Amino acid sequence: MSELPATHELPTELPTMDELPNMNKMPTRAELNSALEQVKKKLTASLWITHSSYTVLMLLISWFNFQSPNNGFALWLFKIIPLAIFIPGFIKQYYRSYSWICFAILPYFIWIIPMALGRGAWGDWAIVALIVIIFNAAMMTSRWLQQQSYLQWQIANTPSNDE
Repeated sequence: MSELPATHELPTELPTMDELPNMNKMPTRAELNSALEQVKKKLTASLWITHSSYTVLMLLISWFNFQSPNNGFALWLFKIIPLAIFIPGFIKQYYRSYSWICFAILPYFIWIIPMALGRGAWGDWAIVALIVIIFNAAMMTSRWLQQQSYLQWQIANTPSNDE
């Protein structure tokens, strides 16, 4: 059996803590607070986009439902109740409510796409756009709510004797 060339020798000394990259060091409280502020800025915008798009979607669905003489109150309830069940979670800002609304609006997307492609009415395309906006904004809102919670936990559990 042949021996390995000299270029493949194992190091004889391990690196010291100072030689390791900064990613192995615990972040300071100031760094965590800075990260939390950045997440809060993103979260504020995404909450506003999600809630306003969600409200406009519910209003458009309601308006179009009552514009047609064939649609009644029962059909309106059938369309609105699956959306309305998320309102308490939005008020309390539960990240799971924002994750679940992404799944709950998919049937609405499947329902509206054939109508938008068939009729081409502005209202159908507006609903398509709102659904896409809600999906993306709610997905990011959920993520940033989780990050905010984790950063707050990290700040609360970081020793106060920072360097």
